[in-house]
Amino acid sequence: MTKNNHYYVIIKPYRQDFITNPKENEDKIMEDHFHYLKSLLKQKKLFLAGPTLITEDPFGLIILEANTEEEAKKIIENDPSIKTGIQKVADFRPIRLSLTRK
Repeated sequence: MTKNNHYYVIIKPYRQDFITNPKENEDKIMEDHFHYLKSLLKQKKLFLAGPTLITEDPFGLIILEANTEEEAKKIIENDPSIKTGIQKVADFRPIRLSLTRK
């Protein structure tokens, strides 16, 4: 039996007013980011994802499921918002999900 490991990832935009004042090309990249995360959900590589609602401190929370840390890092590095540089990984660490709701 293969056990999936979970990884906690915080991504932050490269500028503070990213949410309130997006540039034209950023909307397309963030749409690609959303579709990328949806594809990970279908592949059972994404446990959850979502942005904070505090515009003064924007960030996104992602919890990945992967066999290895290297696989998880590769998944996040291939996110369109990370690849294009409009967001960066602010924190990445293994996490144990001790309690979850089904």
